[in-house]
Amino acid sequence: MIPLSAPGPINVGPPTAEMLEKMRRIRFCVIGTFVAAVGRFCTGDIPINEVLSGCVGIFLLSDDPNVGPCYACLANSPLGQCSHGLTCVMAYAFLSGINAIFLTLKLFVGGPFVLVSFVCQGAGAYQGLKLHNLVNANMADGPMAPLQRNFPGPGPPETPGPQPPSFQAFQGTGMRLGG
Repeated sequence: MIPLSAPGPINVGPPTAEMLEKMRRIRFCVIGTFVAAVGRFCTGDIPINEVLSGCVGIFLLSDDPNVGPCYACLANSPLGQCSHGLTCVMAYAFLSGINAIFLTLKLFVGGPFVLVSFVCQGAGAYQGLKLHNLVNANMADGPMAPLQRNFPGPGPPETPGPQPPSFQAFQGTGMRLGG
């Protein structure tokens, strides 16, 4: 059986001021990525990776009032089943980083929009990783902290019980047929 619904979102709490600053920078990277995607499309290139990275960025910035209408449009599509908010930060950072690596291959022959996309996605990957570190640090100090720290471990070691005899091949009487 295939489960149709994903587990509930991870509650990371409200974003701190430092997280909001990183998200503001990521917003500019997402907008720049979409501008580069439109430019690459107009010059005859197919910017699938930019559009995908931009959509993940929109889901990441779902609580941003400037990006809210774009998120509302995507949330009413079949993509609305995807996660949103700070739970998307690692997916955005990974996707933008991989796109930036692949864009280095066509950086000098692709035109100015490839350069814009490279800069925006590289900066977005960097800011996304910084935001991911902040989210992890916030979760370690949040309501789940007692479960993550001071774990007593497995307890005292147990004394071993009686061991069964070890297996030795070709020992014993075996079974005789017919008699």
